[in-house]
Amino acid sequence: MRIKFIIFFFIICFNLSQNVSSNINDKIVAKIGNQIITNFDIINEVNTILALSKRTANKTDLEDLRRIAFSSIKKLLIKENEVKKYKIRNYNQLDVDNYIAGVEKNLELENINLEDHFQRYGANYEIFVQGVITNFKWNTLIYSLYKKQLDIDEELIKAELNNLLKDIKEIKEFNLSEIVLENWDENILKTVLQSIKENGFEKTAIQYSNSISSAQGGSIGWVASNSISNVYLNEIKNLKKSQNSKPIKINNNIVIIKLNDKRFINQNNLDIAKVEKNIIDRKKEEKLNIFSNSHYLDLEKKSYIEIK
Repeated sequence: MRIKFIIFFFIICFNLSQNVSSNINDKIVAKIGNQIITNFDIINEVNTILALSKRTANKTDLEDLRRIAFSSIKKLLIKENEVKKYKIRNYNQLDVDNYIAGVEKNLELENINLEDHFQRYGANYEIFVQGVITNFKWNTLIYSLYKKQLDIDEELIKAELNNLLKDIKEIKEFNLSEIVLENWDENILKTVLQSIKENGFEKTAIQYSNSISSAQGGSIGWVASNSISNVYLNEIKNLKKSQNSKPIKINNNIVIIKLNDKRFINQNNLDIAKVEKNIIDRKKEEKLNIFSNSHYLDLEKKSYIEIK
């Protein structure tokens, strides 16, 4: 009888603890439109952030991580609703696979894939992948909405480049990485700058950057100095190798640049067509980032957001 009582008591206690844990996880912390964000969602996103930076949480920065997690989930839900509204269903699976491969490479995972790595941190890998897919669909949507405003005067760029190269024998090139923060605030910026110090630029880019280069740890490769706008170039010129710039405010975004390396290329060895293409692609990407940011901010203002 005593054994039965102990077993029965244990079952009751176990069920109670399970229910308490379930209630805590299921607690609604916010509503975005008709969608809810639970404590489980916040905890999972915090674990995802930690997995992407390969670190553990300190009690001191847990509140900051929860705030960043909420901001990330809110942004994804708003994007998701807009993507559904326009019925954007297609995406390139190869882009997703390459993005995941880029994250795995920059995290330098040994004998383990990203899914198993997430499992070690208690983060849901499938939710992460769905977020990646949503962002690719969002990029498709932004391009379809604003492509007519992406006109770049390619002939003017070619003429300016050719004129610039007339009397120059060597071209300076910079190997750069970037972190782009959309819809930032001072707390997020502070967290990002602290993360760069503690975890390095590449891991911070994977974790926080809103640029498509984030999967590659923010790497944008070699860029000719004459293809870089003066706003960035003035910062880059004063950097030493492996140094990063102070935060640069561009429209509503914050950009942080890291100088990985620099070199001089003889003009005879310079692929002019490639330089032209890089300049045009970069200018289009900058415009798309501006449209993406403004479109999102407009949606956020119109969205019903209730913090519990």
